[in-house]
Amino acid sequence: MSRRSKIIRMDNWDVPTSRPRLKGGNIPLCDLSPRTVLHHLGSLVYFAQFKRTKSGTPFSEIKHSADTAALFAETACNFIQRLVNNTEDWCIITTPRRRHADGFHFATAVCERIADTLGIPFYADAVQCINRNRLDPDFHLLRPIAERRVIIYDDIITTGTTLTATAELLSDRDFVLNLIGINNR
Repeated sequence: MSRRSKIIRMDNWDVPTSRPRLKGGNIPLCDLSPRTVLHHLGSLVYFAQFKRTKSGTPFSEIKHSADTAALFAETACNFIQRLVNNTEDWCIITTPRRRHADGFHFATAVCERIADTLGIPFYADAVQCINRNRLDPDFHLLRPIAERRVIIYDDIITTGTTLTATAELLSDRDFVLNLIGINNR
């Protein structure tokens, strides 16, 4: 018995869509209204500055904008200054670059501005991901971090695997503040 193939429409198949689509047709958007909220991920606690919304700017545009990085940094600095009285013995790092090895890196741009504003050290590329497994990453600390209090900054959290793996590397610190740009969970 022969099976008939499914008929597929081919008109406009090669016309690019204006925005990237996710599974189910959803486009990840953020309206860029600051809403700092405390979240739990197992035993890990993190603060998210913004959240995914039904309307607004696509994440892909946000992650390529230096102006948006400045907005995220300003929001983060205001929050950190209210939370932490004295920034002595504090530093800031980002979660590892896993997709953007070269060119503009949103989290790095945000952290550079935070470090300049607060007068704390920024360890660029302090953590590296050795494998490409997104669900079970193997992270390593590439340089010693002298400060006992560390701010870990990640631009977008979806599963929390990156943040959890980075925080585990710094479990010997006196205090780790997990700060996220956009909560996509």
